[in-house]
Amino acid sequence: MRLRRGWPPEDHERGEQGRADVSVGTEPGTPVSEDPVRKRIAMAMIELAAEHGLESTTIAMVCERAGVGRAAFDRNFTGKEDCFLKVHGEVALEFCQRTGTAYAGPRAWHDRIWAGAWAAMRFLQEDPMRARFFVVAVNGAGSRAQARRDRVLQGLADMIDAGRGELEEPESVSRSTAEMVAGAIYGTIMTKVRDGAIERDEEFLSELVYMAMMPYLGARAAEDELLVQPLH
Repeated sequence: MRLRRGWPPEDHERGEQGRADVSVGTEPGTPVSEDPVRKRIAMAMIELAAEHGLESTTIAMVCERAGVGRAAFDRNFTGKEDCFLKVHGEVALEFCQRTGTAYAGPRAWHDRIWAGAWAAMRFLQEDPMRARFFVVAVNGAGSRAQARRDRVLQGLADMIDAGRGELEEPESVSRSTAEMVAGAIYGTIMTKVRDGAIERDEEFLSELVYMAMMPYLGARAAEDELLVQPLH
């Protein structure tokens, strides 16, 4: 079992890594409002959609969980879907910014993948309910929510596709390879989150990195990543 030196990056290194917005074109929303009433409504939506799915969640349930009246809800959102989309967009924006910031920089592609993956994993582990809302609940929230999910995945594919620069013949691997890998990574994360791996504090980061690197570094080299245990 190997330990990757310097993982996670030290605080002073994080500040020097630059910034890359992996959510370009995702229109993920605006920063979270500081209005305490809206924040309670947003948290209620996150919890209820994560627990029951959006279809089974009603505005009345959201208001009751948030401890607000319907008028307060209506001042902030035009309906249930609008509430879900705006709150999910805010979560997506934070995820994309943190992951993109970690990924950016002059380092080798291999190290950028590890940095972005580490940031994504920490984001999910910070709040398992938010992770379930972000990754799982979106799939039953209608076409607009799923379109945003797909655009975020295109940002992930951008990161992975940069691996073609590691090849002697970059044209030998197409962009569609990165898109398929991004979809497979998302599917793995969704299954892990849905099945409670986040709550059990299971570590599956190395598995995700292996999936990202295998088409570009080869199976044997990518298998080495499965032995890595990121330092907490």
